[in-house]
Amino acid sequence: MKKNIQAEIIKSLDEINRSIIKLYKSRLLKKTIFGKGFLEWSNEEKNFFKINQEKKLITNDLLYLDKHKNILIRNTKQFLKNKPANSALLWGARGTGKSSLIISVCNELKLNYSFLVVEIKFFQINFLPLILRRLEKEKEKIIIFCDDFSFEFNDEKFILFKNIIEGSLRNNTNIIFYVTSNFRHLVRDNVNSKNNVSNLKDINENITSLSDRFGIWLGFHSFNQKQYNEIVSFYANIFKLKIEDATLQKKAAEWAMLRGSNSGREALNLVKYLMLYE
Repeated sequence: MKKNIQAEIIKSLDEINRSIIKLYKSRLLKKTIFGKGFLEWSNEEKNFFKINQEKKLITNDLLYLDKHKNILIRNTKQFLKNKPANSALLWGARGTGKSSLIISVCNELKLNYSFLVVEIKFFQINFLPLILRRLEKEKEKIIIFCDDFSFEFNDEKFILFKNIIEGSLRNNTNIIFYVTSNFRHLVRDNVNSKNNVSNLKDINENITSLSDRFGIWLGFHSFNQKQYNEIVSFYANIFKLKIEDATLQKKAAEWAMLRGSNSGREALNLVKYLMLYE
């Protein structure tokens, strides 16, 4: 009899202990995860963590993107003011400022608005349903920043992301998606070469069915040589690089040929590299 009572007491205490731990974790989660600023998701911890930026990008750091800046700033302000706004797809050549534009716009608007930016990496896509369920409980405005996403045609991740975007936009006006990709429709393989003409229409419609869910498309293209040179000079001034202009332009041309790109990223890489030899 005594053994049965002891067993029941132990069982009850164990249940109480589990309940206390669960309550503690839920309260800790609410206090530490959600706030203002930039967050990232950890698959292992199944939790959000704050991102601390060493240097905060601003839109003035980005050259030759004025039209894109204006569109994204206006759309983001609309969203933060509870007015109709679109999710945005920023696509194009690597290193041309897609991610930097999103980050810089959010950095500037944080000064006057309260909102969250949650960065999701491509390998975390299977956790998106869980992430959204967690975020949908929040009253804050939330920008989900999906960086460098691309899919094989009709794979499971493609279908999952398409369904998530459609459902989230329909059900929650506090969540918006800003996505970057090197591919116009987020699909990276050339399916047209593998299919006969009669299937092309259906295939193309399926490919664009994901990108169509974004009300804003912003295309980014490689800079011409003149623009690239000016961006190199811009970064050289920021870093106070001591070098003759003619020498800098010669180095810029050599660097672009070596790296195979006239992008803003490569302009910054060059200036940082030259700083090593000052």
